[in-house]
Amino acid sequence: MFRLKNVEGKIDFSLEVIGYQFPERKEDDWCLLKVKIDQGEDRCELVDPALETTELVQLLRWFSSLAEGQLPRYSCLTFIEPCLKFNFLAFNDGAVRIAINLSHELKPPFKMEQFIAKSEDWNIVIELHANDFANIDGGIKMALEKYPVRGS
Repeated sequence: MFRLKNVEGKIDFSLEVIGYQFPERKEDDWCLLKVKIDQGEDRCELVDPALETTELVQLLRWFSSLAEGQLPRYSCLTFIEPCLKFNFLAFNDGAVRIAINLSHELKPPFKMEQFIAKSEDWNIVIELHANDFANIDGGIKMALEKYPVRGS
């Protein structure tokens, strides 16, 4: 779906939908998310059925609002599964600063290093520009085309 770097350029984060959790169940909308983190020598790939397709639609709307320079309906976007969260932090000279929180099944097995500190908590601070929003928008739309909302 999309790939981003933290504000310091030291953490690579990517998020991708790799399928439905239960592809044979037409009423089930849970998507398998793959999160990749690269931080110096530390790397991990984590997969979890963390979002429903309807939540992908919410994520698209959230990013679309920010891309238009508007505050989204909720500054903190959470989902049924608590392992992924998006937080709006600030508008700054045409850029948007957000934090992506990873926890539970999507929390990397090593400490995050950001702003000269190590932390058990994974709140990746990212600054987004117009080209980032275009990539995010296109990535989420492609995921929804491949894995559309189906359920009841």
